[in-house]
Amino acid sequence: MISIISDGSDSEWNQRLQNVGLGTIYQSREWGSIISSSGGKPIFLKFVDKYGRIVGQLLINEVSNDLKSGSIKKLLKKIPLYKKPLCKWTYGPAIFDASYSSEIYSALGDFLRSKNCRVSGWQHPLFIDGIKTLEKSFNLEPWGTFLIDLHKNKEDLYNSIEKRSGRKNIERSIERGVTVEEITEKNLVEYNELFNQYAKSAGKEETDFEHLSNWWHSLKPLGYSGFLARKDNVPVGGLLFSYFNRYIIEGGVARSEEDAKNMLYSQDLIKWKIIEWGIENKMDYYDLAGFNPKPLSKKEEGIFRYKRKWGGKQYDYWILKG
Repeated sequence: MISIISDGSDSEWNQRLQNVGLGTIYQSREWGSIISSSGGKPIFLKFVDKYGRIVGQLLINEVSNDLKSGSIKKLLKKIPLYKKPLCKWTYGPAIFDASYSSEIYSALGDFLRSKNCRVSGWQHPLFIDGIKTLEKSFNLEPWGTFLIDLHKNKEDLYNSIEKRSGRKNIERSIERGVTVEEITEKNLVEYNELFNQYAKSAGKEETDFEHLSNWWHSLKPLGYSGFLARKDNVPVGGLLFSYFNRYIIEGGVARSEEDAKNMLYSQDLIKWKIIEWGIENKMDYYDLAGFNPKPLSKKEEGIFRYKRKWGGKQYDYWILKG
């Protein structure tokens, strides 16, 4: 019998994630602080067996209103379903004793139903279990990612990248004078400016530098970095990544119009630099972030092909809905 304790995180929260080996930065105490500063409500759940042992844990972000402005979204707010808060999480729950996985998912389903919230939770690609219980408690949406095993040597990893659309692009980027440097406090503002230019051109939300700086300082000690690409000393590409628990997850793509127009392939070169960095710093995996294994559009098909070309192993998992 599993019970749930929801009394916040404790001093051992991150250590338990490290002990199980599958905890990511999105399940850390620090990420809970990011959730708070971003207007969400962090919910730290501990799953406890009858002997009082913590056999799993999960950080949930409860968002009271995740719909932004816009006529369609304003209309959705009037629909009862969308008045409910959204309970979402990334790569969880972290389960410390696999024999309890079904009971943990069952207890989680009961907890979320008691909160009467909408649900969107990503499983960890390396821990998929309790499928029979999942089907009873959640609606399941298939999702996937590619993981690059960084225990392999650099030559093998480079040769596993598709030649024409991968290795050739890396070589072209270098030939066209693109250089890559690690992001620090000194050039973080340049990354932010580039990110906002890219976000604006794509019709996405821009990021305030103070918010990014607070994010950076909160997560950096835990394992957070990024790379910035330049052409003639002008930023043309950027990418952030976390590496808590030796597990790299990318995010925060930034790309200039010059990079796209002149085919500088800065993102390809940055990805290769992250792979090199991961090998040198003894990381375990590089997670290329998610994709739809059943693409519904040309865009999703393109995302799948782009991620596949890096030679990683495909892992399929579920997004839990409700």
